[in-house]
Amino acid sequence: MKMQIATALLLSSIGGIAALPSAPQASQDIASFESEIDMAMDGTSFFFEGGTTENGAPANGTPFVVSGYLYPGDTFETFGELSGVLPDGSPEFPDLVIGTWVCRGWHLQDGDVSTGRAVATTQIFEFESGHAGGQMVITDGIELADFGVPFTRAITGGSGRLTSVDNPRTSCEQIYVGQEVNITGGFNSEFFFAR
Repeated sequence: MKMQIATALLLSSIGGIAALPSAPQASQDIASFESEIDMAMDGTSFFFEGGTTENGAPANGTPFVVSGYLYPGDTFETFGELSGVLPDGSPEFPDLVIGTWVCRGWHLQDGDVSTGRAVATTQIFEFESGHAGGQMVITDGIELADFGVPFTRAITGGSGRLTSVDNPRTSCEQIYVGQEVNITGGFNSEFFFAR
């Protein structure tokens, strides 16, 4: 049911490829990259190509792209797990944004599933405004559809002071929070980066 609601919200916002947000200037020193990051997904930026289910959800095998905002790890604890993005897709707390997040991937099941392996994705964590790729982390993995169930992603790359030499993290854990979608139909997540 939650995936059907999310799909309905996402589909209602799609009229073409949404513009991805530009990364605001990071408010933290990248050298002290936090071990926990909160990500508010902007459901208005969701776009997929391909077939749909009877419910209008993306069908198994369809590719997609979506973006969101990165916040310090205590943001959801302070403001609520479904906070971080406004109905129009802009950040709810622009002064707290430490970067942007872009995710691309493919559905491994129909998009209206509520459990199990849902998508295979590459995620880009961008921490520097005005210098695309200057300070970023790349992760890859399989995402679950379940809320509150952690899953592990491999850290497959980085740039600037977030390369594997300067920042030897090898994996991160992601968990969908809030038990439902946010106001834009996006899935908020917490990320925990291990050394």
